[in-house]
Amino acid sequence: GTQAQSICFISKEVLMSSSNTLSAFLYCSTLDPTQPISTVADIVKAAREKNTQLQLTGILIFDGQCFCQYLEGPESAISSVLASIYQDQRHADVNLQFHGPVDGERQFKDWGIAYGELEQDLSLEHITEFQGDEALHLFRQLLPSLDYC
Repeated sequence: GTQAQSICFISKEVLMSSSNTLSAFLYCSTLDPTQPISTVADIVKAAREKNTQLQLTGILIFDGQCFCQYLEGPESAISSVLASIYQDQRHADVNLQFHGPVDGERQFKDWGIAYGELEQDLSLEHITEFQGDEALHLFRQLLPSLDYC
């Protein structure tokens, strides 16, 4: 009856607000045209150190011009990294495709940050046309074609 429903509702709400909830964001941006291509390696190196400390995992994909990054972990860390990305002069046109709780296990649990480059004929541009779960879905479809390092 209604009593059971309200108990379920309460316990679900408690679960949602618990610090164990996995949050994630996905954004695309453009490498600032004034930056040398070596900047990409610097970003990856710094992200690996920082993300490990913050218990964040994820992947950065670069197609020669655009970045697409997916990060997962505790919401407080996710939000703080996102804020620093918006401030980072090396990124132009930061476009947030997804930010919120995600279900299930971490997708990149062994990676402080995995790094992948897209083949010449593929571009990240089409992802930027989508938001939310659709963007996440498109992004996940890209993953099997990547070589991480």
